[in-house]
Amino acid sequence: GVVLVLSGFQNPLRAQLRAAAVALGARYRPDWTQDSTHLVCAFARTPKAARARQRGGVVVAPGWIWECQRQGRRVPCGP
Repeated sequence: GVVLVLSGFQNPLRAQLRAAAVALGARYRPDWTQDSTHLVCAFARTPKAARARQRGGVVVAPGWIWECQRQGRRVPCGP
C-alpha cells in the first residue's frame, strides 16, 4: 500500500531510490496525489514535506527505502 513521491534527489540517486522502492512493491508518483502515502525527501523541513504531512502523508529519509530493501520487507517509518 505504499505510494511514494521523491523530493530533493537528482539522478542517478533518484532513479536508484525509485527502482528499489518499486522492486519492493511500492508505486511511484512524480508529484503528490490523493493516493500518495510517503514522501521520501532529502530535506524534511521543506514546504513540500509540510504539505505532505498536512495531507496525511508520512515523510521519510532515503535510508528507509534502503532498510526496507536490506530486510526485504516494509519496515516501520519511525526514527
